Amino acid sequence: MPGTALPPTSRQVVFPSAGVIETAEQSLPSPGQDDLILRVALAGVCATDLHLLAGHIGDPFPLVPGHEFVGEVAAIGEAAAVTRGLSAGDRVAVEMLLPCQGCARCREGRYNLCEADDPSSGLPHGRQLGVNIPRTVSPGLWGGYAEHLYVPREAIVHRLPDALAWESAVLVEPLAVACRAIARGRVAPGESVVVIGPGPVGILAAAAARAAGAGRVIVVGTRANRLELARRFGADAVVNSRETDAVDAVHAELGGRLADVVIEIAGATAAQQQAVRLVRRGGRVVLAGACGANAPVTFLADEDLLTREIDLLPSFLSAGGFEPAIRMLERADFDYASLVTHRFGLDEVRDAYDVIENRDGGVLKAVIDPSVGVSAR
Repeated sequence: MPGTALPPTSRQVVFPSAGVIETAEQSLPSPGQDDLILRVALAGVCATDLHLLAGHIGDPFPLVPGHEFVGEVAAIGEAAAVTRGLSAGDRVAVEMLLPCQGCARCREGRYNLCEADDPSSGLPHGRQLGVNIPRTVSPGLWGGYAEHLYVPREAIVHRLPDALAWESAVLVEPLAVACRAIARGRVAPGESVVVIGPGPVGILAAAAARAAGAGRVIVVGTRANRLELARRFGADAVVNSRETDAVDAVHAELGGRLADVVIEIAGATAAQQQAVRLVRRGGRVVLAGACGANAPVTFLADEDLLTREIDLLPSFLSAGGFEPAIRMLERADFDYASLVTHRFGLDEVRDAYDVIENRDGGVLKAVIDPSVGVSAR
């Protein structure tokens, strides 16, 4: 088996039940022939992680969270080394989805809708790393808030450029979400794009729209500091919807027209309602923000939708987005690493969540660094 010696155990963060955070040691096995073990360099903190802890997303407990992770190959099986063209020490990003590749949705390329990950299927657990695979499933190394993560044969692994800093690389998953949203919206060169929600993914969506050749990019939100940051990532104009009517402002910015494409990434039903009112007749609205369970949204059936023939296009997760995201990060058209504002160790997850929920210290993107506070092993 190619690779270096592994430690006997790996530290990880565990959510044993809703609202509870612990750290634990997990036995670290050798990888199977078709598998590899990742040494986690950084794992991004996503709003989904906070919802998981609160118990808002099913009952995956006990869970090792973390689905935005990057690292290097710590050990790899002989077959995996050949088929993946990887060896110990290579830097990689691993997609959170473990698609079966055999169902109808996987075969058509929409592996984010894999039937083996369908919560209505009655299967005992899902197939999303750091989201819905309980720690009780062997070998218990299924989340990125950890020193190591197990990567099975079905995982989609992408090699990262050697020169790409971890602080940029850790944004590959949220940028992939943004790239998928732009692709779902079929953004064509010269088209106008409005992005609603200047959080990390929204800011990255502005950059992705610019990379797709958008003619004019406008970001709409309510937090002035994040709107100003969006200008540094491709936005031509920003609109503070607390201070001005967004429809009037977009009209003014686009010379009396509405947007060709609107990307909603705020994760709020009010933002979804706003999105259909910011798009032109015959335009496309991409709904990429998760609003939470049982969140109803109301559109005016005729005035908003029917008589304007708007395409409503939900965009779920990051399928197909990693490769364009890695190319964008490698080009470094923007200072991606500057979006990472806070770093916490495995023992500091509660502190990280408090900072995010209280919006302390200008937090934008927090990451978990397994090396913080730990001596070399």
